[in-house]
Amino acid sequence: MMTTTKLHPVTSAVTNSFVSLRPTIRLAKPYHYRRNGIYYLRLRETGSTTQATAVSLKTSDRKAAMDASRRLAETIKAFHLDHPQATWSELREHLLWVAEGLLSSAHDVHALSDWGDLYEDVRTNLSEIAATMPLSLDQHEHVARAREVMSAAQMRLQGDSVPLVTIIRNLEDDQAKPAESVPVSLSVKGPALTFEALSALYLADRAQDQKASTLKETKVCHGTLSTSLGELDLRNHSREDLVALRDSLSVGRMPSTVNKLLVKLSAVLTWAKDNGHLLNTYDKKLKLTKGLESTRKAFSQAQVGMLMEYVNKLPETSWKRWLLSLGVITGGRLNEISQLTTSDIQTLESGITAIHINEVGEGKSIKNKRSERLVPLTDGAYGFDLAAFLRYVEVCKLSGSGALAQIGYKTAGEWVNQQAIPAALGDTFTSGLTFHSLRHSLASLMQVKGVPLVHAQAVMGHASGTITFDTYGSGVPTEVIAAMLKGLLGGSSGVAK
Repeated sequence: MMTTTKLHPVTSAVTNSFVSLRPTIRLAKPYHYRRNGIYYLRLRETGSTTQATAVSLKTSDRKAAMDASRRLAETIKAFHLDHPQATWSELREHLLWVAEGLLSSAHDVHALSDWGDLYEDVRTNLSEIAATMPLSLDQHEHVARAREVMSAAQMRLQGDSVPLVTIIRNLEDDQAKPAESVPVSLSVKGPALTFEALSALYLADRAQDQKASTLKETKVCHGTLSTSLGELDLRNHSREDLVALRDSLSVGRMPSTVNKLLVKLSAVLTWAKDNGHLLNTYDKKLKLTKGLESTRKAFSQAQVGMLMEYVNKLPETSWKRWLLSLGVITGGRLNEISQLTTSDIQTLESGITAIHINEVGEGKSIKNKRSERLVPLTDGAYGFDLAAFLRYVEVCKLSGSGALAQIGYKTAGEWVNQQAIPAALGDTFTSGLTFHSLRHSLASLMQVKGVPLVHAQAVMGHASGTITFDTYGSGVPTEVIAAMLKGLLGGSSGVAK
């Protein structure tokens, strides 16, 4: 184990509990993560994204890791309270030094006696404080209470062990109870901690974990929340503040949109509490529960036929024809279809042609990992012409462009939802019928026809089978899905003529 004369001995947190010193550094709540199955503990300066260090807890067992983490937290907390003017470099060095010693042994639970003269030091320091500081009567009583707690701990040396952190917390609880007792704070009061400020800290720490599209949406939601919360200091926020926020967000917005904003809010507040920025949050069970029924409807089979009749009149060189056709026969999301490339159209050894929905390539993204899938194309389904589609793919290849789409995602959505669907359906069109309704139509058809639930899961690419209709499954062979879709939609098994 590394040794150094610069490090101070680990002593109890109460030795400076009665001295009104403000710390040089504020420490956030320790953060845990796993890498290659091994647990790590990360210590960070509150409010900083650069002053952080991590140590391996040298175990893949969660219980052992949390035990080791608690012991490390106890020692760094005690050291920090004894040396409030310690710099970040000193705190980091101390953590690494202690970690090397504590974690070099097995992850057993250390008894109180393992700490050596830790408590003798505490009693000596408390006596020195009482003798040298001009304490009030209330303060003397508090010191006496600290002595009692330490004495009780010392008496248990021969019995059950009492972790140091428990004693420290007992003393802190005592300090919090009498209004006239000397307050102990490890934080320096700064300007109001607004949501805008918290958002900046959150994004600096977590932005790299989000996809570009998700990050863009997150920033938009954070902007809305920042405007609504204004200058509210979240250190002192209440449940009433968040209820008022929810009510203000509900004006002019769908309940599902409000809940999406509240989910983003909760993510920031939870992160802020875990990292020491906030002591309490009051966002639990804040989401709306009424009015969440989806406004999206499913097309009837007659309407699906009308859509295909409409697009089949478009030239085979028009992407619009294949955009809507593929949506009908695969149930793919608008974004999934819009980003298809020529390499995503695959012919398998069995002769089946399928689209590979994935996010390989610049600018491509899928909703979640379960969304990647192969969906067979059913020739003849509602009049779908597979040979014509493959000719279109070849034209795109010869043009040197890997993309199939001639128009972007947003433009495609505007065309299909505002023009194509209303025009194709005529008098049968009703509000709520959109491209996404094609997914509802295919899922409903599979359910009505008794399609095995795992097969539906494979086609729809849902993150959870409960969305498809109450199950979970994957790994179904493409040939099985092709045969199922042929029976369901009619036509041949996705083999070009």
